[in-house]
Amino acid sequence: MALLLTAAAMPAAAWGQSTAPADEVTEQSGDIIVTANKRAERQLDVPSAITAFRGSDLLDDGYTSLKDYLALTPGVQVSQAGGGGTPIIRGLTTGTNLGAIVGIVVDGAPVGPSSSFNLGGANSTDLDPIDLERIEVLKGPQGTLYGANTLGGLISYTFARPDLSSVTAIARAEVSGTEHGGTSFSVRGAISAPIVLDKFAARVSGYIDRPAGFVDNDVAGINDFNKARNWGINGSLRFEPTAELNINIVGFHQRVNQLGQDYVIYGADREPVTDLHYDQQLYNKYSKTSDVLIGTVDYDLGFGNLTSVSSYQKIDSYIVLNALTFTAQLPFFTLFGGVPVPPGTAAGADAKGPIKKFSQELRLASSGDGPLQYVVGAFYTHEKARTSTNVVGFDADFAEVPTLDPAIGFGVNDTYKEIAGFGNLTYKFSDAFDLTGGLRIGRIKQSYNQTFYGSDSTAFNTFLVLQGLSPVPADTGTTRGEETVKTYLATARYHFSPDGMIYARYATGFRPGGPNFTVPGLPPSFQADSTENFEGGVKTKFWGGKGTIDISGFYMRWKDILIQVSSGGLNAYTNGGNARVYGVEGALTLQPVEGLTLAGTLSYNDAKITSIDPLAAASIGVGDPLPNNPKWSGSLALDYRTPVSGEWQAVVGATAKFVGERHSALRSSLLNPDYILPNYALFDLRAGVESDRVDIGLFVRNLTDKRAQLSATTASGINEVLVQRPRTFGASVTFKY
Repeated sequence: MALLLTAAAMPAAAWGQSTAPADEVTEQSGDIIVTANKRAERQLDVPSAITAFRGSDLLDDGYTSLKDYLALTPGVQVSQAGGGGTPIIRGLTTGTNLGAIVGIVVDGAPVGPSSSFNLGGANSTDLDPIDLERIEVLKGPQGTLYGANTLGGLISYTFARPDLSSVTAIARAEVSGTEHGGTSFSVRGAISAPIVLDKFAARVSGYIDRPAGFVDNDVAGINDFNKARNWGINGSLRFEPTAELNINIVGFHQRVNQLGQDYVIYGADREPVTDLHYDQQLYNKYSKTSDVLIGTVDYDLGFGNLTSVSSYQKIDSYIVLNALTFTAQLPFFTLFGGVPVPPGTAAGADAKGPIKKFSQELRLASSGDGPLQYVVGAFYTHEKARTSTNVVGFDADFAEVPTLDPAIGFGVNDTYKEIAGFGNLTYKFSDAFDLTGGLRIGRIKQSYNQTFYGSDSTAFNTFLVLQGLSPVPADTGTTRGEETVKTYLATARYHFSPDGMIYARYATGFRPGGPNFTVPGLPPSFQADSTENFEGGVKTKFWGGKGTIDISGFYMRWKDILIQVSSGGLNAYTNGGNARVYGVEGALTLQPVEGLTLAGTLSYNDAKITSIDPLAAASIGVGDPLPNNPKWSGSLALDYRTPVSGEWQAVVGATAKFVGERHSALRSSLLNPDYILPNYALFDLRAGVESDRVDIGLFVRNLTDKRAQLSATTASGINEVLVQRPRTFGASVTFKY
């Protein structure tokens, strides 16, 4: 740190800093240009831990989902328990799907719910690479520039823009077969064309993805039941009437439909009861429909760039979980006046989370090379949702039993409003050294109404009263809450060469608090939880530009952690305690000879609970490791290209991923007993030929047919373990124009 502070007194570096335009830098050096700080700069120059991927590179390697590319990001995991996927950055999770800890932005607009009631922690947006220019994964709190729900980090998607000058098109088809499973296929394509040359253009893209199942269910009489039916379409317009004005409008519709999830039942010995089987009357399902419209206007004022980002989204999620605990309890409620339970009835817990959200951001970023640089802006969002959580009786055909649809249900009408102002100020003491300070102040208002209903609701209340607890009201009326949240940023950056720097960073982030579920014996509200991160790192090219290294170390405090607690058999939220996380992350890339690229990542992470609130003692304990968080993880990748004939070149690639042992839940939790997930290593191979117009590829995924245990849940009294897809062979062909 002393080196960073004394650098201000050094003479200006003789080499200076690159002032080439972003696209020119990319073309000349292969560097990825990112917008992590809401201005374009090289990934190598960002004073924080960030990993970026080009959409075209992901497509070439066959990586089409969030879990694929995050596996190559140091310090990042994905939990898929009970929903569509939850990214975990630097170990920040409690193992349950509450409000989002990692923010998602698309073209600069936040996508997904901000409120902790609307399944935001279980339903992260996962976009197809056919639509994307790049993906940025920002590690550590991002609260100053990006606001709520970024206390762990941020995933930023940037859509590919229509080409103003020429027609371009791409189409890709893939087919694969999974051992012990079925045949999968996918098709995706995009076309872009100018409508008015150099002024106005349009782009349309879409995909259909049909992953086959590989898990059997003998009780339900279904083989390969965990198949999926996913599709999406994207349309965008680009209008540049003058050199100063740039308007982009993009809209996408996405449908995710997992007819069954990849769970297998495991025993206490961490071995499957029956390999690749989930033999239960009910099984877990998940679906999500997203409709999002985003408009971006950029205007060059000469002294700065004025940007407006407007978005509207409607997201409808549906989750059904096997609820064995309630299957045993439904007949019990008949003792208190509950409805009769038909023979063969099994209980499922479903959650529906339709939300509608509008957001607007207006910001001004300075331009030019002066010593003082700034980004200032204002942000507003209005979110409205109705979330229902129900216990439903299902018959042997997975159809709802009319008299138990639902048996018990909770409905939440939630409105979330936030208005915030933010700013970052950077001062360059020299071409080599600069300091940045940032502040965001936001005011959040929420209103909340809870209803309690169902054919067994009266019987359940009778049961509560006999225990000496208050009954759950049929309608709580509307309660309101407000809070002011501040986040801070400070960075110091020193360039010791044109392609090398060291940095130090301090940042904070938060997840909103709010009114609580109305549950007897539990608090009526909870406050925002927050993180405070101290980080330092080095990024540099070496060996004449043939190598790149990126290493960061961090220490993070997580305060007032949002925890799920229980009273009278009902769950709600509370601020359960504090945690600390520290670790080191590294990435290395080498290009020793022409055509050969070697890459590796390594992460060490230690995350534990340091204090607890007595109210949460049944859910959390001092010393508990944070779940889904391996101490060690990493990856290795090889990519080799060499000319073979004319315009054709051969391509060979290999990837290895390693993840250490993890806990599925907080070790002291009685609500979700812990299950130890063993370590695993996965290997993928690919080979093919490429040309300017056609690519043909063959691949093997999970080469050793490893039953990697990715995540798990024990809430139903059995060990439901989500496993890696078995060994899969496939082929792909891509046409480009």
